[in-house]
Amino acid sequence: MPAAIGVRMAQPRRPVVAVVGDGSSLHAIQALWSAAHYGCGVLFVVLANGRYAVMDRLAEQHGADEPPWPAFPEVSVAGLALALGCPARRVRTGDELAAALDEVVPTLDGRTEPLVLEVAVRVEGTFRP
Repeated sequence: MPAAIGVRMAQPRRPVVAVVGDGSSLHAIQALWSAAHYGCGVLFVVLANGRYAVMDRLAEQHGADEPPWPAFPEVSVAGLALALGCPARRVRTGDELAAALDEVVPTLDGRTEPLVLEVAVRVEGTFRP
């Protein structure tokens, strides 16, 4: 997330889309404050499953019956973004995502306001939230 903001600040007319998981986003969520307050028109697509999915897969590969870290299904990245002054919305279906992208992508080169699209996803695997 911070790297996307840096790219956009260095090249203000360059369209920038950052795709990140919700677990990863929590490591630098405060970057959304900077994006909002410095007028960085980055589109953040946050894939939200309420878990650290990559870490869960690693635990599975090492034979764990369940991960040693908790899920966080109650955390709303869109809510955190809004609290930091960054526009955000949660999308729950493919149609909602397509409509949001159809609306936002054509405006990326001229945007001065960031946007977080928190996309609800389900990840198949052994561990369930």
